[in-house]
Amino acid sequence: MPEYSTKSFVSHAKDATWTEGLRSYFRYRDLGAKEATGGDVLVHMLQATKACEGPMGYHSHTLDFQLSIMLKGWAQIELEDIGEFRVEAGDAWYQPSGIKHEVLEYSDDFEVIEITLPADFPTHEESR
Repeated sequence: MPEYSTKSFVSHAKDATWTEGLRSYFRYRDLGAKEATGGDVLVHMLQATKACEGPMGYHSHTLDFQLSIMLKGWAQIELEDIGEFRVEAGDAWYQPSGIKHEVLEYSDDFEVIEITLPADFPTHEESR
């Protein structure tokens, strides 16, 4: 088992640092797992900064694990293996490495926590 930080930490919302990331219409907040695990795990929040202007583009990621938990709002998503579905606050979805997917729509108050292993991974644009 890998050795991780032996120091506890707390990530307070009032002290949050939001950054730009993969998608220009979201902002991102790292919750501290990346540093604590030496890059093995990413736990971050994504929050909509702009109204949805249509589908995000069909794509995939190469990674070991990805789980998303909807905190606020809703999203309409398509995964190539199960098709289109809607998630709302409290819902979660897992997608395996390489699965082609797309966020088709999202609410203005869209907020999600995403957990990935590893923290850094490539994204590939895909065709239908």
